[in-house]
Amino acid sequence: MRDEQPVLVSFVATYLKREMLHVYRQTTGLERHENWIATRRRENERMFPASRVVGLHRHPMRILQRLWCRLRQCRIPLDSAERRQLHGLCRDRRAEVFHVYFGTEAARCLPFLRETPIGKIVSFHGVDLSEKMTAGELKALQDWTDLFLCRSKSLAALLCERGVDPSRVRLNYTGVPVPTPAHRPSGGNPLRLLQACRFLGKKGLDTTLGAVAILRREGCDIRLTLAGDGPEMSNLAHLASSLGLRELVNFTGFLDNGDLDRLYLEHDIFLHPSRTTAEGDREGIPNALLEAMAHGLPVVSTRHSGIPEAVTHGENGWLIDHSDPGELARAIRTLADSTEKRTRLGAAARQVVIDRFSTAAGVRALESYYDEAREIGARRRKAAVA
Repeated sequence: MRDEQPVLVSFVATYLKREMLHVYRQTTGLERHENWIATRRRENERMFPASRVVGLHRHPMRILQRLWCRLRQCRIPLDSAERRQLHGLCRDRRAEVFHVYFGTEAARCLPFLRETPIGKIVSFHGVDLSEKMTAGELKALQDWTDLFLCRSKSLAALLCERGVDPSRVRLNYTGVPVPTPAHRPSGGNPLRLLQACRFLGKKGLDTTLGAVAILRREGCDIRLTLAGDGPEMSNLAHLASSLGLRELVNFTGFLDNGDLDRLYLEHDIFLHPSRTTAEGDREGIPNALLEAMAHGLPVVSTRHSGIPEAVTHGENGWLIDHSDPGELARAIRTLADSTEKRTRLGAAARQVVIDRFSTAAGVRALESYYDEAREIGARRRKAAVA
């Protein structure tokens, strides 16, 4: 006899890239639903262990499809073999919801979304609303998707501006775990700054290095830790050297959760001067920012995308208008001059995460949307039979 929990299938094209911890927390943290994960590629299995993962096998002639799509300059859809496997997985597990991470991958899944009658959800997280997602693809997704999830209000507003029916858009903060309070060393010299993220243009890491260079010229005793990795790594290392910051900046590389937790406790201020890139890539609400807040670390960030939904200037963090080295340096000086202010902002930041941005709160909201999609799918199947 089958488990009483309703079943869904989550499609994640690569399960999982190292920077996708937030997706792992959602796909494995459900309490009321049984989740089967369909993927085209399995990576970092030791980092992200999961038992209900099904790898899709591609059609042996897929290379011809790839060549055809390249000639037409269109996105390569799921092939017929992959679709058959998805239909079989949904049928065998009696799945009631199909959830696609992310918008650009949902565009590849359009042939399957057209075919399946069960509830259908697509999650948008930021980069999938850049110029990589065309108006035609969004229109097609709206025709064959029941609910659209966004990880910030700003992304939800952008999705609606691009033509999606607001009545089908839902807010789903991805959330972070709230750690047990731990002792934070009292402030002193040098001032210890931290930024942890994927090394991408939208993260404003060059702005961070520029601000540290300004503060150094002004005689500040300062150290910077940049934790992470990514396409901008070599450019950032070169920039740090050209600014004369080689001895002040520690590039840690990619770190696991335990090492990151230690860094959050060892530093004085967390930086995240995000921005929208020329290609339209933008943040939702950065998970590293929320994790720093959960650890009681005061944050300095920008009024960008969903960040002001988590950070209220002067109450639980510090916001600047632009990803600008001078603005960021001035903000750092403001907090550097007052241990009391940093302590107050850090405590308030932690409380915001507890109240609104915990993993538990995000999962509860997500499961309520699964309930809603199940009902939509059930009505559709009933109408088809009538």
